[in-house]
Amino acid sequence: MPVSLLLTPFPIAKPRQGGQVRAASVARGLTAAHWTVHPVGLYHGSFFRRSERGAADIVLDRPEVAARASDDVLFGDLHVAKAASRDPRSLAALRDALTRLRPDAIHLEHPWAWLALREVLPSGPRPKIVYDSHNIEWAAREALFPLGLNRPDAEAMLEQTRVLETELAREADLVFAISDLEAARIARAAGRPVVYLPPASDLALLAPGDGMGARGERYAALMGSAYWPNVEGFFDLFPEGLGFLARDEHLWIAGELGAAIRADTRFADFAGVNEARVRTPGFMEDRAKPDFFGGAVCALAPVRIGGGAKLKTVDAIASGRPAIVTTHALEGLGSVVEDVLNQGVYVADTPTDFRALIRRAFREGLTGCPPAARARLSLDRLSMTVDKWSRKALGENPCP
Repeated sequence: MPVSLLLTPFPIAKPRQGGQVRAASVARGLTAAHWTVHPVGLYHGSFFRRSERGAADIVLDRPEVAARASDDVLFGDLHVAKAASRDPRSLAALRDALTRLRPDAIHLEHPWAWLALREVLPSGPRPKIVYDSHNIEWAAREALFPLGLNRPDAEAMLEQTRVLETELAREADLVFAISDLEAARIARAAGRPVVYLPPASDLALLAPGDGMGARGERYAALMGSAYWPNVEGFFDLFPEGLGFLARDEHLWIAGELGAAIRADTRFADFAGVNEARVRTPGFMEDRAKPDFFGGAVCALAPVRIGGGAKLKTVDAIASGRPAIVTTHALEGLGSVVEDVLNQGVYVADTPTDFRALIRRAFREGLTGCPPAARARLSLDRLSMTVDKWSRKALGENPCP
């Protein structure tokens, strides 16, 4: 049974945002394929709840690092990674993990921990390095410059991120990419093959639940983290609030996104209308998601910015409900969705068109996503892919 050290820039015991969900899916996929998986997070403790930390996580605690990362939020991950690569205690803990666990492969989620890992890898035989790119980090950050988050040294930080990603893609024994478009782009930059590893959703093979609407309440379902691009996407597509819905039509916003939207001043601009039509049930455990989506008339992915493949979109499609999404929300999913456009997946890119599709779902009904499309996003599919290619990197044949 091969051993994997799964190295992440966050804890994954209680995944709350897309990157954590992706890494947790990879861990579960490897475990299902008979790997022994040891998750090790390398991150600053200020940015995650203490209750979420894994027993083997390596946690930085220097306040000046947290301050630097908070001040330059666009490159916060890079600031923390650079600090970890110069921190003797973090490097010693990482070196100890390699010695103690003796992994056959190090599955590196995101590129950031490579800065520290390369400092402690042995000069002789070493574990195989498997890099899972969640998105092209430098390109995703450049796209966020218009939001005003770039600092005076943003261009230099952008170039450091690009160099880091390219170096890791060239040095790794295997590279996965969550997006088919980005897989091709990384392959061109690194001059080596890259394997497309689509995201997975627990909803893909589950029967829809009975719904969560009180007293038969009809609702559209939206789930997401408080990550600020998610908030921007919401207000971009609903700039005039939710008055386009009838009084008995509601929008349920699950996850930490609901609280973030309610706290935004733009929500208050139409508070009277919005409050009557919004429900925010908060963070939702995996076991509650089938009911949340199962009772919805449609599932939404109002995504405008961000790289990789969007897990909000994946959950919307995997739920089996009619998925109303933007063109950007579908980027990177390629063959997963091409045969269900307008037959389960409905695309709109303007507030007017997006709202019109939601009204159609409430008042006329739309066809939901078929089982074949949902199955492409299953954990079983991810497990087979990550196991097959990881074992090839080890020089083994994958399990049948």
